[in-house]
Amino acid sequence: MAVHKEVSFLAYLLVLGIFLLHVDAKPCPYNCGNFAYGICPRSEGSAEEPICTNCCSGYKGCNYYSADGTFVCEGEFDPKEGPKACPLNCDPNIAYSKCPRSTGRRIHYPTGCTNCCTGYKGCYYFGQNGKFVCEGESPEPKICPAICDLTAAYMTCPFSGSIKIKVDCGNCCTLREGCKLYRKDGSLICTGEPQISISAA
Repeated sequence: MAVHKEVSFLAYLLVLGIFLLHVDAKPCPYNCGNFAYGICPRSEGSAEEPICTNCCSGYKGCNYYSADGTFVCEGEFDPKEGPKACPLNCDPNIAYSKCPRSTGRRIHYPTGCTNCCTGYKGCYYFGQNGKFVCEGESPEPKICPAICDLTAAYMTCPFSGSIKIKVDCGNCCTLREGCKLYRKDGSLICTGEPQISISAA
């Protein structure tokens, strides 16, 4: 007898729960890092609301574009290397940036009781003397909207193999790393990114 290739979304959650029990979370110390502030480069601006920056002062790892979407440059400022002598002018060719992260705070001040282990990956933390201390080591949670993608029909995940997991309610934001969300006709909607998701009503 053929095995049915679809399982319920509740079954998926059960399998996922068992799977997560075997994933070791990274233990972090409870001490506070005594940071003065943190910098987390984010995507900024738009064609309608351009940002004021230039290639020299733009963050390394972020790409900068003109209003029509033409690539201008990659940012040259690396927070780990400390202050950089850059001109203060706004490059009229730059309208917006695209960084690995698009939401959340860019400047973390105060940082609270954060240390290098609990700090977020891709964020740079500085001591009271203004010198670079470390880059964060923990994945940054992202807040996902509690909405259902009505075009989504099923998903597949690395731990489920070829089994199609029926999706009653889901979206690309809440999709776990490596899982793929599909429409009823089999076309791919998106692939889950390596981030921790927090659903928000």
